[in-house]
Amino acid sequence: MLFERIVVVDWSASSAPTTGADSVWIAVADAGASAGAGGIELSNPSTRRIALAEIAAAVDSVGSTLIGVDFSLGFPRGTAEALGLVGRPWRAMWELLGSAVSDDERNRNNRFAVASSLNAEVANGAAGPFWGCPPAQRTDYLTSTKPARTAAWPPEWRHVEARLRAEGLRPFSAWQLLGAGAVGSQSLVGIAALERLRQNLGERLCVWPFDTGMAAPTDTDVVVAEVWPSRWPVTVPSDMVKDAAQVQATAQRLVDMNSEGTLGALFAPLVESSQLDDVLREEGWVLGVT
Repeated sequence: MLFERIVVVDWSASSAPTTGADSVWIAVADAGASAGAGGIELSNPSTRRIALAEIAAAVDSVGSTLIGVDFSLGFPRGTAEALGLVGRPWRAMWELLGSAVSDDERNRNNRFAVASSLNAEVANGAAGPFWGCPPAQRTDYLTSTKPARTAAWPPEWRHVEARLRAEGLRPFSAWQLLGAGAVGSQSLVGIAALERLRQNLGERLCVWPFDTGMAAPTDTDVVVAEVWPSRWPVTVPSDMVKDAAQVQATAQRLVDMNSEGTLGALFAPLVESSQLDDVLREEGWVLGVT
């Protein structure tokens, strides 16, 4: 087995403490766990601060752990260059968001202000490419509705999202911050949170595929990977929140594959050679998209 523990996280960008639907849900499962036997622990922390503390505690108490998160870990190719960042693009973006995004103990955060500032850099003082915000958060650089894209901006879709769209699925772009199913806000506050976790854990933590390449990670305590629970079918009991059911089902699927010895294959998907550098340096990939 690759991992002793699987942690699956459904993140939230809520600006106030909240539980239930559209909040943070965490599923923690040890190797061989069964949802039917109560072997998967579900948690619904009301704030991201509490959630990050729970995730840190989950990885501290065991050895090898996989953390699957349901938001984009990278941005479309060319984003870091458009922002004038230096170094490995994904790492430079994580460090930027880790320092720019404030997120307090009551979930109050500045994600729209950060997006507006990033837009001003990428679009040379115009609106875009981030979009979607409440009217009160609109600026000259951030609009509530999708702006007309220009060829000078980074692409709308990462390679993995283009792959999903070719399969007839409907992933959301990391640029969309607001609206049903949007993931952009979760990515901004989520990457900032993971950057703090990465700084605390140091070399214990690696991020797939940026740190590991397109291969199953070895000799690492904690591996963070992007997952998309909606990709796999799940039955939602009438008395259960959909997000809770999805993280539980995703954790169970990964635990089962871990026990069967098939989980490693998910870390080595076939990616076109022309896309591989973009994927490994900046965009990332979704675990399970092969």
